[in-house]
Amino acid sequence: MASSRPVKLMSLPSPLLLVLVLMLTSLAKAQRLTETITEFYLQDLASGSNATVIPITGIKNKPLSFTSFGTIFALDDPITVTPDKSSTEIGRAQGIMVASSLSGSNVHVSMSFAFSNGSSLEIQGTSRQFERYKELSVVSGTGNFRYARGYATLESIYYDNRTSYSIIRCTTRIILS
Repeated sequence: MASSRPVKLMSLPSPLLLVLVLMLTSLAKAQRLTETITEFYLQDLASGSNATVIPITGIKNKPLSFTSFGTIFALDDPITVTPDKSSTEIGRAQGIMVASSLSGSNVHVSMSFAFSNGSSLEIQGTSRQFERYKELSVVSGTGNFRYARGYATLESIYYDNRTSYSIIRCTTRIILS
């Protein structure tokens, strides 16, 4: 009767082991990963009847603000090719943000960059509000970005305090596998 025990690599003849190692090495080389870098802009308006980010709820008797612990926001920002608000819209940044630190310094972000072509990037992480560059994880994607992973850097390049309008440059660095 034949034995069904696993074969130990060291028990294989040297030429067969060498062929196995060469096959695995060439397979690894065939699956080399490449980095894709994209840059686009979020048009963010936090006030008025056309606001694209709004507070939904928070802790009773506390202000609803980005620095008030427990405040939850919904967002639906246009994504444009250039910083100009009349630039071509290529998608929407849609999701939620939660003021998640007692000090008011951090907001937890969970959002999708839903592109007009049907592809998306899923973004998640802590946005350190008072830092110039905010780095968030790219945890997944769909369509052209299927299986994406990497990070997105967000930088406010313009802010109008009177209207609460900001332009945010987003640079993503992703690996597609």
